Amino acid sequence: MSRQKRNNNNRNNNNNNRRHLNINNIEDDETDYSDTAYLSTPGFSIGSNILDSPDLNDIVSIGGTHSPLLLSMGLKGNTNHNGASFEVDPQDDGKIIFLGETHTAEGYGNYKPTTNLGYIFWLFWVCFALAGVQFIYSIQFALGTPLFNQKFKMTPSTITIIQSTVGPIAGFLIQPIVGVYSDNSTSRFGRRRPYIFAGALASVVGMLAIAFSPDIGKALGDNISGLTPHDYRAGIAFAVIGFLIMNVAINMMQGPCRSLISDLLEPEKQHIGNSMVMGVMGFSSIIANIIGAQLSTYPNSYRNLFLIGTGFTAASVIPTLLVAKERPQSPSSVEKIKSPIQVFAKIGKAFVSMTKPMIIIFFVFFVSWFGFSPYMVSNTNFFGSNVASGDDYNQGLKLGFYATAAFSATQFLFSFFLPPLIKLLGVKLIYSLTQAVAGVALVLYAKFDYPSIPVAIVLTSVVGVNFATFNSIPYTLMLEHTPKNDAGLYMGVLNCAAVISQTISIYTSGLVEEWKHQNSAWAIAYGGLFSLAGVFLVWILPVDHKKQDELDIQSENKPLLRDDQI
Repeated sequence: MSRQKRNNNNRNNNNNNRRHLNINNIEDDETDYSDTAYLSTPGFSIGSNILDSPDLNDIVSIGGTHSPLLLSMGLKGNTNHNGASFEVDPQDDGKIIFLGETHTAEGYGNYKPTTNLGYIFWLFWVCFALAGVQFIYSIQFALGTPLFNQKFKMTPSTITIIQSTVGPIAGFLIQPIVGVYSDNSTSRFGRRRPYIFAGALASVVGMLAIAFSPDIGKALGDNISGLTPHDYRAGIAFAVIGFLIMNVAINMMQGPCRSLISDLLEPEKQHIGNSMVMGVMGFSSIIANIIGAQLSTYPNSYRNLFLIGTGFTAASVIPTLLVAKERPQSPSSVEKIKSPIQVFAKIGKAFVSMTKPMIIIFFVFFVSWFGFSPYMVSNTNFFGSNVASGDDYNQGLKLGFYATAAFSATQFLFSFFLPPLIKLLGVKLIYSLTQAVAGVALVLYAKFDYPSIPVAIVLTSVVGVNFATFNSIPYTLMLEHTPKNDAGLYMGVLNCAAVISQTISIYTSGLVEEWKHQNSAWAIAYGGLFSLAGVFLVWILPVDHKKQDELDIQSENKPLLRDDQI
């Protein structure tokens, strides 16, 4: 009998026979499932005779998520989808009837909250490891320039060169590599959590090296009364090594944390997830900068804040490790990584094979980071040198911490308004408007290069709306164009746009700063020109309005929790 006839007969077959299929064993199963449901999920194949079937035209939603299960309409069967038992109802055009536990799209997590508020708190704790990541970033960029400048007598332009190489290079190499390994991990602890844990431990080592670098340098013979960097060679070496370890570590954490959101949340909730990421990071940055402001006038403020950072980072990963319950992948469902060459080949292939929409997202993200990066590394020094204007540098540094806390508060608050604003105004308009706000504010640094304190704080604060936006929208858009089982790899690829941008932007802004006699305001204003360019570039983003409307409708018609989760 031909396949077409057999499938037509199956549509009219209302018998009660049911077949059980376990996807973990499907590669070894040669049974003909033509009389039951056909299915395919990432990581394994069930043969071209099934994939070529003309009746595989339904993408079925499992538990409110878009799972890549392809079922022939009207066929009966039941199966086990990584623990989610279901049945196809032949009387209702392939409707799924749940028989057992339900999970997210690919079975990577199994949390079932009991209330909508519970869901929000669950999502907050899932993202909370990123609070540790942001705490590190906050103290790194707030104290990096002052540490090298005040303790080790290095010029701001030289410090800029260090920061434009150590951090970005670590990010460029580490996130894609960790992405490949985590995508293919079969650890019983899940795909992402082992790397989050390892990154947290390594970050503690890096921060300890930075915290005690002046003391280690002194013990190794540095002249603590010296006036040139040459007098602090040992201390500088340990500080740079600490920065390298710390940046490798936070990239080990950051990529898997981002991928965890993709793994556990449904498509229509990705904007909520990425906005929560920015909320958590903003919350952490507020804490870091307020603590930094309080400690900035103390003699050992650098050491104290980095020591606090070690404790905060270690504590921040605990909720994520406990709450984000991942399900291990079957070894037969993933590609076995046999050598580092295979990893780099996979990364190279990901870059080469990026689709046009991916390239556009990559480029727009690159430009957004190009505009922001000089501000990121120079703003605290700007307060110490320009706002304090010849007064006590540490007092200016304290003001810089408070201003950055105001920036973080803006980011934190705006992150909660971002999803409804996107729904109201659209992705492109809200992105463009926030680029304009940031661009104007950053360019005005050149106009007000020795500003009053209120003006400086306002210019600093408003940039937060753009930071929350460009660290949310591109990730969500990239996930829409990315195979879900390669989410870690492509989150790393997108991060490469940021680190390449940071490297070029921070280096070139350092040249501008040197040209303007170490005036940090001009370096920041230089970045603002690229933020203004982003106002227009965001309009080329590949936003599928039809798909976005469908997701909005699903989000409106469906609460945070399904009925079976209440």
